[in-house]
Amino acid sequence: MPEPIMVFQNVVKKRSGGPGYSLLIEDLAVCPAGRYALIGDSGSGKSTLLDLMALILKPDSADSFLWRPGTDSKIDLFKAWQDKDARKFEKIRREQLGYVMQTGGLLPFLSAEDNILLPGELKNCEPEEQRKLLHELAGILKISELLKRKPALLSVGQRQRCAIARALIHGPSLILADEPTASLDPPTARQVLDLLLALSKERALVVSTHNLDLIKDRGFTVFRIYCRQPDPESGVLARLELTGQQDSG
Repeated sequence: MPEPIMVFQNVVKKRSGGPGYSLLIEDLAVCPAGRYALIGDSGSGKSTLLDLMALILKPDSADSFLWRPGTDSKIDLFKAWQDKDARKFEKIRREQLGYVMQTGGLLPFLSAEDNILLPGELKNCEPEEQRKLLHELAGILKISELLKRKPALLSVGQRQRCAIARALIHGPSLILADEPTASLDPPTARQVLDLLLALSKERALVVSTHNLDLIKDRGFTVFRIYCRQPDPESGVLARLELTGQQDSG
């Protein structure tokens, strides 16, 4: 069994605004080449969990929140947050993470090509190799004719394909995708998800969705996020818990 990339044990993130809630991640290990789907209604906390994985949000508390435990590269992520050690996060984000956001998240002032190449530039990848990979990915994702366009001139589906290429091009070990097919029609959604699965290959992939049918029979381990009753002691209006229950899809 390979060592996990990221481990959560009793990690808590509280969110304010609206009804407010507290997300509790009791026990979650993300392993290399693992396929994970976060299932829950809109607003249930799926994006919050992905942002924790992407090292964008700081947890409020944690028994254990680790990067590559059991290896020489082990990092105590919660301690790094407490110590405000931004360099550790920047290195992991730059070199090890790829993130496909809900609407693509492309920078509007860059062309699709420059958006896709940006992670490799930040990681100091070899430019010629990156351009070769760019054209390979563009061909597979059917965006070769769109590379010179700005995001405003692309459809939602085209932006999502560009975002997938951007998340993969620098060879990250963990790919996160926040409802990457939410704005797509069902046939296109299935096609985009299958491309993401095929292209991620041996990398870990975590996808959030509220559509269980979409990820069925695609080899995902499924984690379901449930709303619990308010906790009178904490004063939180709703508690969300990522259960340890897993399905094979």
